[in-house]
Amino acid sequence: MSTEAAQHPAPALRAEGTSRPWPSHLQLVVKVSKFCNLRCRYCYEFPSLGDRTAMSVPQVRALIRHVGEWLADQPGREADFVWHGGEPLLMPPDFYHEVRQAQKEFLEPAGIPYGNSVQTNLYRLTDDDIALMRDVFDEVGVSVDLVGGHRVTAAGRPAQPRILTNMQRLRDAGVPFGCITVLSRATAPHVAAIHRFFEDTDLGFRLLPVYRTGFPGQQAAHELTPAEIVTALKTVTDRWLSSDSFIRVEPIDGYAANVLHALTGENRSLYDKERGETIFIVDTDGSVYSNGDAYDPALRHGNIFTDSVDRMRRSPGFGEALRQSRRRVQETCTGCRFHGSCSGFFAAESTPEQRWRDPATGRAVCGVAQPVQRYIEKRLTEFGLVDTVSRRLDRSLLRDRALD
Repeated sequence: MSTEAAQHPAPALRAEGTSRPWPSHLQLVVKVSKFCNLRCRYCYEFPSLGDRTAMSVPQVRALIRHVGEWLADQPGREADFVWHGGEPLLMPPDFYHEVRQAQKEFLEPAGIPYGNSVQTNLYRLTDDDIALMRDVFDEVGVSVDLVGGHRVTAAGRPAQPRILTNMQRLRDAGVPFGCITVLSRATAPHVAAIHRFFEDTDLGFRLLPVYRTGFPGQQAAHELTPAEIVTALKTVTDRWLSSDSFIRVEPIDGYAANVLHALTGENRSLYDKERGETIFIVDTDGSVYSNGDAYDPALRHGNIFTDSVDRMRRSPGFGEALRQSRRRVQETCTGCRFHGSCSGFFAAESTPEQRWRDPATGRAVCGVAQPVQRYIEKRLTEFGLVDTVSRRLDRSLLRDRALD
């Protein structure tokens, strides 16, 4: 499994003092089915991976129609559909052609831009799958760990060799894709080698720390402490800064953008889910949740198969999710020098497993984003790119370095 925000991990922001009420895009992570051909040991959907329940075409048409009705009053805002699972490519190809037909019917007449991406384990790759990637999906994400041995079939056999073979098939077919690698106790010691692999193959990737659990105790052998995650990301930061390649490395790229925003003194941008929510999680039964709250029934917004988005935004579940989100931002982000550059999204939309507290004081802490961003700022300063008196980025030095 991969992150809900697989394709667009950095949310669009709203600048203080501007009149634009909405971010530029709304991402809908659509769980078309939980059924999967793998049994990755850390997968938070693990209890449901044998369930063949799937969305129907009428249901997905209703979903797209309701999204179109809501976005029609938000000019220029894009709908980004991330087709997710389970393994979304186990759905019949005709399902996704019906998706495109519904988008043409309900979104295009209203002038709503949209895109489609798929997050796949790539264990199975047929000619029909390749055709879908060319004709329907604008972006393809491949989940691959390279080390650790936790991505296995239902029979317990290693999945990695076939996934690597299919990645080469995609390259041979001219289908562009990026990758997600889960950052766990098994992969963290190898992050330098993982970065080297993607650098050598010229593939962008994202390191995704284990961040949800499917049942009590599932992640005990896999999850890392915040300090261990920070250590791994510092290693990747150093490689990223010294690399001659131009591959995108997340979350480092996003963190670095926040640091540069803070150093250049641009307008503050803040996240608030009421007027700027960027990610909806849509479960197989149509239930809608915020990014950090799936699948808490008390925080469920409604059902997008039957409810308008406006109605869901007035539901008690959304109201409670909004209240809790704002409280997390206030507790976690107040006083942080990066707040307004780092928008508060990481606190606002954190999962329960990411809501860290200082064991000594009990106060909410930003366990990963803040310390990694401080480290990036420190490294930029050591490179001589930051004026240590004003704490501003020296744009001329940055330009000269880029030209070297």
